[in-house]
Amino acid sequence: MTSLERRSVSIAAPAGRTLAGLAIPYGKWSREISEPFAPQFRERISRGAFGDLEGADIKLLFNHDSSALLARTRSGTLALTDTAAGLRFTAELADTSIGRDVRALLERGDLSGEMSFGFYVDRDEWNPRRTERTVTAARLVELSVVVDAAYGDKTNSSLRDVHAAANEAARLRLEIHKQRMQHV
Repeated sequence: MTSLERRSVSIAAPAGRTLAGLAIPYGKWSREISEPFAPQFRERISRGAFGDLEGADIKLLFNHDSSALLARTRSGTLALTDTAAGLRFTAELADTSIGRDVRALLERGDLSGEMSFGFYVDRDEWNPRRTERTVTAARLVELSVVVDAAYGDKTNSSLRDVHAAANEAARLRLEIHKQRMQHV
């Protein structure tokens, strides 16, 4: 039986509830990974390792916590796109406390947009010293917005229109204030 593995990458955050970015980079080396009872290694994911994800029920979580569900493919709130660079995603964050919290933390910069992913390995290749692994076939289970990611700066996500909306709201408040001051 294979065990569930989790890896991390980065995302970015603009305004709005739409979170989008590169969740899984293809062909890029991760940071050093430490797993129980195994030496440190780094890995990369081959393009096509996750096969056809059509019809798969992939979840977007916060910190790999299944009770912190943000979106999922089955409901249509999470969309995945396979590109040459990697697996991209677009998610409509739920208007829930966790959705609002993740959005606020991304907007403030407390979360840097790093992403992680959970998967089961079906086939991989190791170098002779077992310090580098290439995953060639795997089953994707989930994507997660995380604090620290194995792929760090190689992944990214961002909120769409969050900063634009905040800037527009500030501009409107300033305009209203100016109008009020002219009538005093």
